[in-house]
Amino acid sequence: MSYEWVRGTCPRCGTDQVLHHEIGMPMLEAYESSPSWVIWEGCTGLGPDRECQDCGHAWQSGDVGFAEEPEPWYDSRTDEEHPGAPAPLRVVGAVIVRGDQILAARRAPGRSAAGLWEFPGGKVEPGESPQQALRREVREEMGVEVEIGWLIGRGEADAGDRDLHLDCYWARLEAMEPVSSTDHDRWEWVDRTRLQGRDWAGPDVPIVEVIVGGAVPRFQTG
Repeated sequence: MSYEWVRGTCPRCGTDQVLHHEIGMPMLEAYESSPSWVIWEGCTGLGPDRECQDCGHAWQSGDVGFAEEPEPWYDSRTDEEHPGAPAPLRVVGAVIVRGDQILAARRAPGRSAAGLWEFPGGKVEPGESPQQALRREVREEMGVEVEIGWLIGRGEADAGDRDLHLDCYWARLEAMEPVSSTDHDRWEWVDRTRLQGRDWAGPDVPIVEVIVGGAVPRFQTG
């Protein structure tokens, strides 16, 4: 049996200096093939199973990225099978900054949440980190390239029969500004102190509050 070890990236700062805290007693082949950034905790472990050595962020790997469909669970008392809770819809949003201004985008007619303002972004696909998904989504929606900075926070909402998790990141344009959008009929550069004066989509509201409250953009460079 061969083992593939993928270090991944930190969902807050984006570096690859990630420690894996693995719970359980490994087979000899797994133990011998594991790299130095895999730490075997034994039969039990407490706390998050991932930790960033650069920024100190710690998280549960199952709470970041694409959400797989859950396995059904079995009641040993009745031998009945029960479906797992629906997996959350994981989406990411880009808080694009230009000096003291932030790009706000309004959902176009015919789109879900039409007429509401949001930070551009979209769904995380299988195999993508949040940062990779966000760069792809902004490129597809607005035709521009962005540098992704640190995680700002998460907003949550209902998405039909499951939860929606929106993780928003600082971002800045790498070259030209957007001239069109597949999902929006209007976008504006807005001073951060004036962000609250418009009708935001529900999951974006907590992010707006954090920004207005004084959150400072953070990037790996510059």
